[in-house]
Amino acid sequence: MGVKRKKVPKLVTIEWKDILGTSGWEKPEEVNPPTFWTTGWLISKSIHVVKVATTKDEKGEWSAITAFPSGCIKKIKIIQVKKRPKKNPS
Repeated sequence: MGVKRKKVPKLVTIEWKDILGTSGWEKPEEVNPPTFWTTGWLISKSIHVVKVATTKDEKGEWSAITAFPSGCIKKIKIIQVKKRPKKNPS
């Protein structure tokens, strides 16, 4: 039996729309949902929710998690991370 490796999460930027409500006299054409971008490690993705985390501790536990309703997400872009070259032992 082979060694089972943990799946390494992908680093992503999520482009998403937020909800905006007003209580003033704004005209409908003046009220539009703003677009935001969040970058983090993609730790889960389902039909309903996408979760990214920005912090991992020495035990491998993720924290600083943001959960996005899938309907708010416009795009998920994978960020390519270059591996560091191995250092030669001195």
